[in-house]
Amino acid sequence: MGYTHYWYRGLGSQDQPHIKASYGALSLDIKRICETAATMGIKLGNAHGEIGSKPKFTESITSLNGIGDESHESFVWPAKEEQVNYRKDEPSVFTFCKTAHKPYDAVVTASLIRAKHYYGDEVDISSDGNWSDWQTGRDLYQMVFNEPATNPMSAD
Repeated sequence: MGYTHYWYRGLGSQDQPHIKASYGALSLDIKRICETAATMGIKLGNAHGEIGSKPKFTESITSLNGIGDESHESFVWPAKEEQVNYRKDEPSVFTFCKTAHKPYDAVVTASLIRAKHYYGDEVDISSDGNWSDWQTGRDLYQMVFNEPATNPMSAD
């Protein structure tokens, strides 16, 4: 076990224009979060946490991790979710990111707060931690967007 964040994204509305637009806006905002985090000394890399790599921001996927020993599991947010076969009858895609409280956790939590901002009810977020455990991510969010972070979790 480890400190993990979880989310479900609905499949039914993925082709609606406002949901498609949400991905692009979110990806650009996560890039801003990463840039600000870097100025705070948080080392970020690609999904594998490889030394010398950088987070990925494309039209189809946004992904990142810490670097080296400060990495754990990848944070991945695709433009369009695809359901795994064993959940083919489920209306939403289940995803998670175990950060083990490593420094990049602030980026993951700030990104999830922003995801809720864009996706609203189309995303359901939970965590092993509570809202107070997200304080560093909340502070990062406020630094980037100059507005207070709103708790995105369903039950806290």
